[in-house]
Amino acid sequence: MLTKRQELILFLIVDEFLAAMVPVSSKQIIQKYRLDISSATVRNEMVKLEASGFLTKPHTSAGRMPSREALKFYIGKLSEKLDHESYTEPVPLNVNNHHNPEDLSRGTAAKISALTNHLTGVSFTGKDETVKGVYFTPLNEGILLVIIVLESGDIKEIPVRMDYSVSLETLKILTNYFNQTVVDTPLQELSDLLRTSLKDTALEYTINSVADSIRADLDQPRKFSGYSGFNHLIQQISENTDTLRALYDDLEADQLDKIIDITENDGVDIYLGDELPEDYHSISIITTNFKLAGFDGNLMIIGPEMMGYKKVIRLLHAINNQSTKGSE
Repeated sequence: MLTKRQELILFLIVDEFLAAMVPVSSKQIIQKYRLDISSATVRNEMVKLEASGFLTKPHTSAGRMPSREALKFYIGKLSEKLDHESYTEPVPLNVNNHHNPEDLSRGTAAKISALTNHLTGVSFTGKDETVKGVYFTPLNEGILLVIIVLESGDIKEIPVRMDYSVSLETLKILTNYFNQTVVDTPLQELSDLLRTSLKDTALEYTINSVADSIRADLDQPRKFSGYSGFNHLIQQISENTDTLRALYDDLEADQLDKIIDITENDGVDIYLGDELPEDYHSISIITTNFKLAGFDGNLMIIGPEMMGYKKVIRLLHAINNQSTKGSE
């Protein structure tokens, strides 16, 4: 159990170290923060903190460096402090093409990466869009391709497996009919509309097969991800090639959000060390959920374990707070 004085000294040491990335001496702490205690007292407390596993001492320096336990302590105290701050300065997240979640995720990631100088990942889940047209075309034997045109300009292609052949004339009838009936229908309601439109006709079985495939497709949340700033991480942890390789593979497979639980995140969460898979022990992930242009999103900042947490956590709090107010 740390005393109040030890907590203060430890917080200041970690803060100083993360700002300059060099060992911190008792003299630095006394001079910069004008503490009302002697340099000898600070040194004694630093010795106790080292013995408790919060600080380490490089052989070539009189200063101390924080351990992973010290980082966790610092992040906890910093988060408590920033949780109660008010954020009035807006974060400039406006990007072009708000209706396209794929472009929006990439553009937002690039903007935030430029603000933080860290690898940034942004993902959005698709909102309920309006259908502007449905088209049917044979893909190959036994498979019918349903093409759904959305108001945003996006196109959904859903393959439907058929156990019988459908004539081109029938497909033409279906295409013409649905382009007269589905315009301005919400995408989530399309399946039910298809089921009821041509009920008790020779085409009912075909339509039900299409409706089942559309419903199954819509049951899977549509996620759009964008990443920017991998070059920053390469420079920051260039010696950790295994971590860089594992991270790159997860980014390529769009699996990064599988390693941490982002579903219950209603503030800013920080993961580092043994809170991450073994390959990721040399990095930290700071994440928050937010809203932008009507989309629900998640934001991740990925950097070295020793990174400037204060700036990044404050930025993510501001983004989270900004989007919460905007959705009220």
